[in-house]
Amino acid sequence: MRWALVLTALLIVPFFLTLASAEVEPSDLSSGIGRFDSIICEDVDDDGRMEILFGSYDGYVVSAEYRSGDYHVDWISDQFGTRVWGLTTGQFDDDSAIEIIVGDGDGIVRSIDGQTKKVEWTSTGLVRDAHGLLLHDMDGDGKNELIVGTGFKTDQGWGTVYFFRQGEKEPYDQLDPFDSRIRHIEIADVDNDGEDELICTSGSALGDVKGEGYLRVFDLETKELEWKSPDLEGCMEGMKIVDLDGDGVLEIVTSNGYRYREGWLFIHHYVGGEYRQIWRSDNLGPKAYGLDIGDIDNDGTLEIVVGNMGGYIFVFDGVTHQLEWQSENLGRDILGVVLADPDKDGQIEIIAGQGGYNGKGDFTSGYSTPHVYVIDGGTKEMEAVLGEVDEVIQWLQVIIMIGVAIALIEIGIAVRLYIKRKRMWKE
Repeated sequence: MRWALVLTALLIVPFFLTLASAEVEPSDLSSGIGRFDSIICEDVDDDGRMEILFGSYDGYVVSAEYRSGDYHVDWISDQFGTRVWGLTTGQFDDDSAIEIIVGDGDGIVRSIDGQTKKVEWTSTGLVRDAHGLLLHDMDGDGKNELIVGTGFKTDQGWGTVYFFRQGEKEPYDQLDPFDSRIRHIEIADVDNDGEDELICTSGSALGDVKGEGYLRVFDLETKELEWKSPDLEGCMEGMKIVDLDGDGVLEIVTSNGYRYREGWLFIHHYVGGEYRQIWRSDNLGPKAYGLDIGDIDNDGTLEIVVGNMGGYIFVFDGVTHQLEWQSENLGRDILGVVLADPDKDGQIEIIAGQGGYNGKGDFTSGYSTPHVYVIDGGTKEMEAVLGEVDEVIQWLQVIIMIGVAIALIEIGIAVRLYIKRKRMWKE
């Protein structure tokens, strides 16, 4: 009977260890994940499943996907420079595979093949924090150019927007430096003149003062500044451009904030020959950064979803601007949000990266265990928490390890008895 129990324990160990390894562990997520919307959800490897990809403070890109009823990590990149918070996807070479474009805090941008995960292109060194990334066919030749926004935490205006052609390590053009933390860039015809504009968010002041932040619109062809917003009192971090109310005019939706101070959502649009601010939310700070827009509850109206440093997610009606839902506190630093349907259940989920980062224990962003939350956009129920250790499986692992230890002891005793008896027989 004893030997039967030992053999059974040894046979079931691989099964339970496999079960436990299906979890997305906190160590897989690194720290400071998904900040400044460096969290996206796309089928980058063309396997028919959408991957949730996010960058980290420690220099990694992590990919997790939903399969067999659970989320699994399917790729962790090599370690790049710290603060890998620039992330986008699209075509940036001549093959059919999607590229993952990654910008780090050292000012290096890399293009990674979405299928092979090999680094195919690396930029020259730029100004620190290459976090604003956009792929767009600038000249209509059928090939995307890469636009990169940079700038670190300083009140000196050294943030720069660079333009790269495919295969060229040096930028072919750039804007004159301005502000810093140029983390969101979009291209759209926001003034309905039939020509696209380049729209950038930025921050300026740093320290124990109310931060400055600006929204700028440039002529895409000439790169001349068409409009600069008044000071919006905080780093302008999130930005989406969409026709919220279906009237044919695009709205520029932005989010901002700094440290423990105020943060807001803004809506601007072009009307009557000028850009106007048509709405500002109540205070959502500090750091109302993570931002995405979509019809998350299938009611035919777009919702604006934003996360903040305090650990909350807010959902606003895109037309009435009324607050529809506020999450419970999910842990500090929900600074990256994306809306998608990674489990293909026909319902859009709110996917949010949460957690501070190693090395910062002050009020700007203390370290906390990282998670990726997946929330049903309709019911607002929590569907999954990546990085949350399952207590049942933890206990199973403990029991298994105890069982293995007992089994090894039993085997050791049996072996010693066998050797002793064998010696006795020889004598």
